[in-house]
Amino acid sequence: MARYVVVVVMLSVLLSLVAVPAYAADPEYKFPAKGKPYEGVTLNVSLVAESKPDALKKELPEFEAKTGIKVNLDILPYPTLQEKQFTAVTQQTGAYDIIHVDCVWMGQYAGQGWLYPVTDFVAQTDPAVLQLDDFHPRILEEQCMWEGVLYGLPFINAVHVMYYRTDIFEKHNLKPPDTWEELREIAKKIKDAEGIGGVTFMGKRGVQLLCNYVGMLGAFGGNFYDENYKATLDSPEAIAALEYFVSLVPLANPGVLAQDWDECAATFAEGKAATNLQWQNAAPVFADPQKSKVLGQWAVYLQPGVKQPDGTIRRSPCFGGWDMGISVDSKNKEAAWEFIVWATTREMEHKLSYAMPSSRPSVLADPELKAKYIEYDAMLKSLDFAMGRPRIPEWPQMADLIEAALSEAMTGVKTPEQALKDVNPLIDEILMAAGYQK
Repeated sequence: MARYVVVVVMLSVLLSLVAVPAYAADPEYKFPAKGKPYEGVTLNVSLVAESKPDALKKELPEFEAKTGIKVNLDILPYPTLQEKQFTAVTQQTGAYDIIHVDCVWMGQYAGQGWLYPVTDFVAQTDPAVLQLDDFHPRILEEQCMWEGVLYGLPFINAVHVMYYRTDIFEKHNLKPPDTWEELREIAKKIKDAEGIGGVTFMGKRGVQLLCNYVGMLGAFGGNFYDENYKATLDSPEAIAALEYFVSLVPLANPGVLAQDWDECAATFAEGKAATNLQWQNAAPVFADPQKSKVLGQWAVYLQPGVKQPDGTIRRSPCFGGWDMGISVDSKNKEAAWEFIVWATTREMEHKLSYAMPSSRPSVLADPELKAKYIEYDAMLKSLDFAMGRPRIPEWPQMADLIEAALSEAMTGVKTPEQALKDVNPLIDEILMAAGYQK
């Protein structure tokens, strides 16, 4: 809660320093542009391959007709995006004007000077259109800010929740589990009785496996490193979290360790598992008549946690999301900001809600949308206690090592304890070499 208060204060300072004086001094704003000052400009935009970018692509004719700006939208799978963008920004090729930055890359991209700070652009933008204070403060800070500076606007946000089959739970007189132990008991009961996976998750080596582990790591009281940047993956809490995670493998559907985002969503949509630990933005798959065999037979609940001595539940669902930012080597920065503002307005966020939820509480609170998209309630509650991954520049290197260690434990190559004790000194070496440890 203390960190959340700090975030709100940071954003309040940002708004007061950047927006208010400019708005009070000059009633005319440069953005959105009047007329077509950028007509003939071509923007090259890189976005991750998820449903919201696909939905945005359908709206591009509106933007191009309104501004005269041509947009080349390059929608790429996560690994391809990561590699292609990294090459572009490190070599300063100018390949992209707008880049999509995973929140865990923010320290690397902003810290290395690859992103253009948008503070001045904010001051020149009509506040009635931008509505910066309408973005959820946790989302804005985690996805778009680095060291108190704003580097773009949110475009895709997500947090882990638990999906469950209402028909199966009703049949066995079960309630959604609040603790990880309760989930394991329920998963075993359902698998024994129904012959399907009692649980499913993203078990393939990679970023999604790590995100699933975050939901257990924090709940068990662990973390990646402490306040002195000393690696703590060999702690009893971190080991207990991984031992628990490994215990779910026999209770899951066959092939769970080969599942990434798409495969995990398909497993639940096909009725092959009774519970699913995944991002809330998978919900549209389960509501799609073309993809789902569980229509009307699923619901969303908070991800489980660990019961504390005072009776409360400590939960740590993984938080994630993407910043739409401007590449520092773009020659079309003003046109790029024009596009970002347009793509993230309240009106556009509402229009794109069928693809993914908004980052604006005003849109998420819309009664019609809340009734239609049942994941909103759990999502909003989860943001208050979700656990973000480190965003320091060294995190991508650290994440690769941790993902490999988790996979070794999940596949039985090593015990959870051995896997984490082997990787912990490697994380320490990175933190030490980077100068974090005193």
